[in-house]
Amino acid sequence: MRTLQIRSTAWLLVGLAWLSSACLDRELKPINPCLVSTVSRKVTINSIDRVDLLFMVDNSASMTSKQNSLKAQFPRMIQVLSTGRRSANDPSPFPPVRDMHLAVVSSDMGVIGQPDIMGCDPNGGDDGRLKHASSGDPGCAATYPPFLSYDGTRDNPMQIGVDFACIASLGVEGCTYEHQLEAPLKALWPSMYVDAGGNLIAPNPYSFLNPAQPTGRGSLPPPEGSLGFMRNDPASPSLLGIVLLTDEDDQSSQKTEYLGVTDTSNPIARQGVQVRSLMNPQNLYDVQRYIRGFKQLRPGQEELVVFAAIAGVPLDLVDANARANVDFSDAAQRDAYYDHIADDPRMRQTVINGGVPQLASLSPACRRRNSMGEQEVATPAQRILSVVKGFGENATLQSICADDYGPGMDAIIEIIARQLGAVCLPRPLVRSADGQVACGVVWELPPANKAVPGTPTQCGQLPFLKPVGPGRPAFNALGGMNCEVEQLPVTDNTTVARGDGWFYDTFSSSVMTACPLNRRQRVTFTDAAKPPNGVIVDLECLNEVQSQPSVRTDLNNSAAYQPELGSACATVTTKNGKVLKRDAACVLQLNSGKTDSSMFCHAQLNVCVQGCKSSSDCPPAWECDSRPDTLATSNGKAYCVNPTCGTDL
Repeated sequence: MRTLQIRSTAWLLVGLAWLSSACLDRELKPINPCLVSTVSRKVTINSIDRVDLLFMVDNSASMTSKQNSLKAQFPRMIQVLSTGRRSANDPSPFPPVRDMHLAVVSSDMGVIGQPDIMGCDPNGGDDGRLKHASSGDPGCAATYPPFLSYDGTRDNPMQIGVDFACIASLGVEGCTYEHQLEAPLKALWPSMYVDAGGNLIAPNPYSFLNPAQPTGRGSLPPPEGSLGFMRNDPASPSLLGIVLLTDEDDQSSQKTEYLGVTDTSNPIARQGVQVRSLMNPQNLYDVQRYIRGFKQLRPGQEELVVFAAIAGVPLDLVDANARANVDFSDAAQRDAYYDHIADDPRMRQTVINGGVPQLASLSPACRRRNSMGEQEVATPAQRILSVVKGFGENATLQSICADDYGPGMDAIIEIIARQLGAVCLPRPLVRSADGQVACGVVWELPPANKAVPGTPTQCGQLPFLKPVGPGRPAFNALGGMNCEVEQLPVTDNTTVARGDGWFYDTFSSSVMTACPLNRRQRVTFTDAAKPPNGVIVDLECLNEVQSQPSVRTDLNNSAAYQPELGSACATVTTKNGKVLKRDAACVLQLNSGKTDSSMFCHAQLNVCVQGCKSSSDCPPAWECDSRPDTLATSNGKAYCVNPTCGTDL
């Protein structure tokens, strides 16, 4: 199986689209800037059908029913991941996982060097070690290995799900000070770190509190992270998933002395045990440690790390209704969504009963009732929310106060499925008259000494590759060549020109089944041009279009279709199924029953533009462009333009 994995890239691969060439060559008064829609992706090509999935399960005193709710989801989760089908009739299945490692770690890392604190171990508690003791429940084996392995050629996925539930029952005797982020990082971090170029980095970028050195720091984490659970072979990597289940915020401390203060003359001693760590945030690790650290577990392939949390957040802020109108591929929308959660009054970490240390706690973010009818609460998970936000598209946040964790687990499955599946672009592009889109696709080839058999190392080895143009680096970070891939034009929106290379795909049966309804567009390679293992693909699309939403009040808002300046017009299907082409796709429907045909479909740009005789026919600050070179590209028709040239490279 060959799949495309996504991560953002900072440098651009193509120049500006038509807007730069359409700038007027005379000085004009200041005007509104043009709108730019950019799709930027770095795509690592590898056979990704392996997943290493680590659950951090809070094992403090309030977690019994929540652990049970999570365990109930494991059999279905494994079934869905192993089949690629969310249901029997899933219309958009994803590539199934053929090889899976499953492990669990607790939140208990004790309070190193500080004895007699609420039963917390001064020697580090579970210390980030993988937990694999059997719960002894019916159907469970007597013993289990440190992590479970699923092989799709021989293992029953339902049985693996049952077995995982048996080792994920951690009980509720863990330390009151939970290290929900530090525990999985320590469990996974290798004792010897190697970067994307294969270079050993010393000293190790991350060190941890060491039970043998309570006042210092150790450099050697437990061995599980480098002894089999997490597969690190760059030629055949696995997707790494980290999932947190907790009803309190992360309290990962970089020092512990303040937790052991008992002298009542010290103000810290008058802080309740439940709130002391969060009342002293200067003693906690910065959350960037975990955003960076988890991603660095896949050096050079950070998109192969996904992060999810079922934590203390109001259910109505993260349920299906709250997420329905958010495009999580759009950074601005995504950040606004998470900022809205962070700013909700219920997410304020407010101390209640602060005058009585034994009773002091944080105000709840949400509540739920367990199977016994007892009310349970979860406190605001602000630090965990920050890590979710830092992972962008590769993360999800769900509420631990939900009665059923099924929807939350489905959201986690979707994050994993998106990384296993095809690259579906977040927003549509516009084909110009030549059948192409304003995108560049570059293969970053591996150097000869790191290439797997069959992978090219020179642009001249394949006819559809050529060296990149001026202004683009000829060599990549690994020392291999960068080669531009030929784009094949598409005519009649469905016919791909002969040859090998890539094309903008909105019509194939595979894009219809592999991409969700709101993302049915992608870059597709012909069979001969499919990138082999070891190649990294850089995709940059600058779909720069002069556009402006309509503010007219005479439009028929109930019409099946109403175009705007900049709307695509080569072919449009309306709400009632009617197909409009070219100028017909630019006609406005008015309340009076009449139509307005002052816009037309630009012959080359394939977007609606406003026809004009003078600038008085144009939107404010736009100009009527009737220059000869403009008329030559628009069938002799003048049209309104925003004369700002857009972004300079």
